[in-house]
Amino acid sequence: MSPVFLSAMYVGRFAPSPSGRLHFGSLVAALGSYLRARHENGRILLRIEDLDFYRCKKEYSNLIINELHTLGFEYDGVPYIQSEHTDVYLEKAIELIDKGEAYYCHCTRAMKKIEPCHCKNLNLQQTDNTNYALNYEVKDVCNNTFEDVLLGKVHTDYTNNELTLIRADKVISYNLGCIVDDILEGVTEIVRGADLIDITPSQISLYKSFDKEAPRYLHLPLIMQDSKRKLSKQNHSPAVLDLASPQRLLITGLKFLNQKTDDLNENMTVYKILAMAVDRFDVFAISKKPLLMMELSFFNDTI
Repeated sequence: MSPVFLSAMYVGRFAPSPSGRLHFGSLVAALGSYLRARHENGRILLRIEDLDFYRCKKEYSNLIINELHTLGFEYDGVPYIQSEHTDVYLEKAIELIDKGEAYYCHCTRAMKKIEPCHCKNLNLQQTDNTNYALNYEVKDVCNNTFEDVLLGKVHTDYTNNELTLIRADKVISYNLGCIVDDILEGVTEIVRGADLIDITPSQISLYKSFDKEAPRYLHLPLIMQDSKRKLSKQNHSPAVLDLASPQRLLITGLKFLNQKTDDLNENMTVYKILAMAVDRFDVFAISKKPLLMMELSFFNDTI
């Protein structure tokens, strides 16, 4: 297959949530987004998505930034810390309220299991004495279908007519934060894990409500701990830099992405490994299917 030629300046990003240290799935996402951007002679940004102050910790933000540096990733500009820009997200939320596309909701999850939410028709108003969530009404702007750089045309059966923008506990949601930032930072393509495929059409709707075109999407295959569980912090995946040298981890990540590694070794610097990987990066070599953890050569000691 011929390479992808991008007409505008490529802008990508890696946006980890600091609820723990980097695990191997995080490394693969960082590696995929970095290689793609640098291979396209584009910019790659680092964003720390720490809006959920119940789950995210400052010490993990610092650890993640340092771990990425140890692994050799060199980002453009300084890390963008979402929690330092909450006023921007609140302004954008008000913009959607003014357009009639966001509404306050008093329903709990338990209530929604019993009957559909009708809060959009109630014209609820937030006051100092209320704790309403702010929801966005999703529009079917793409028939639940979108084009993925790697996977081609993707259709999802996931249906949800609302996205939470601000939770009842005042936490600004992932969906609002990431989309506002992708717009403001001029992100042209999002490289991320396939676990976010289902939410993509809803996010495309939110871009449209801000009168913006959605960026391109490239979803990387998931790493599964077993046949049912993906590798994640919630599943207590180990911190990746506690497992092996940075060089070994990069080579293993490249193997997962099905890139050429036979001339790479642990005696090289991380910068040399990344430079060689960027130069010959082949996006279409990446598998379209999930891979079990036990299949990775890192775990059977063959690299």
